[in-house]
Amino acid sequence: MIALKYGEHRVRISGPPARFRYRQATLRVDDLEIGESRYTMRNRSEALPYRDFTAVTVTHGRYAVRTDDEELRLGPGTTGRYPHVGAVHLIDDLAAVSVGLPMQRVAAAASVRTGLPIANFRFTTMAPLSPAMALLWQSVTAFARRQLAVNAVVANPLARAGLVDLVATTAVAVFPNTTMTINYLPGQAGVGRAIVRRAAEFIEAHAASPLTVGRIAEACEVSQRALQVAFQRYHGQTPMAFLRAVRLRQAHWDLQHAKPGQTVAETARRWGWTHPGRFAQAYRETYGCHPYDTLRATGASVPTKPGR
Repeated sequence: MIALKYGEHRVRISGPPARFRYRQATLRVDDLEIGESRYTMRNRSEALPYRDFTAVTVTHGRYAVRTDDEELRLGPGTTGRYPHVGAVHLIDDLAAVSVGLPMQRVAAAASVRTGLPIANFRFTTMAPLSPAMALLWQSVTAFARRQLAVNAVVANPLARAGLVDLVATTAVAVFPNTTMTINYLPGQAGVGRAIVRRAAEFIEAHAASPLTVGRIAEACEVSQRALQVAFQRYHGQTPMAFLRAVRLRQAHWDLQHAKPGQTVAETARRWGWTHPGRFAQAYRETYGCHPYDTLRATGASVPTKPGR
């Protein structure tokens, strides 16, 4: 199983065999995988390069990774990234949380936000930028783990896509990579107001579907970077910010026309808002009231008595 997931390993376990325990529990949704593992003994393995993105946060014991150019040592409460080159892994009575995504998915998130071509994206070191960024990673992934345990989130395509995008974007911000060396990336000439209007109409028509900048750009037959530049020029915001505003407006309409038993949480999830607090904050900033106030005004939140 380890070879199928992480590539070929040569493993050497030390200590009394009777003490060895291994446990793995994994949550998966679309491209995102979050696992908890437990090894009760010392383990040394030599691994071939692993193509996808995996970050590990140690909760107990020790974990070290050594490549020809770099060494990473992790203890409880620390985080690091699995290398993309051959490496030696040393485990000592380890409990850890791992988060995995296809590298293509992370590279796409980086391209959307910086314009760096997907083919040029790569991570450069295994350690996070700073202890503060490591804490950011741990906070975001803990939130994602909680959301994956909520059936309503897992069943909602927009909520799932939002979680995957959140984790991918956080990985780009936390772990050093080639986007951090960009000085200037030119936009595509000739992308004018008509293309932006076409993109806005596409977003409006497909707001209930999982959307990425890549899909929107493909529908408009322009590059992702060109679409980003044009949106900033004519709308003063990114395409994804425009999409969030459209979804907020749709959620507002749904709350104004709510059906009996409808809740704020399910309405927010329907329109891609996985974090209730962020939804409520954005709603208050836009409409000047809490979303529940809008729902309550319709009477839909009040249970209907039998016979009425």
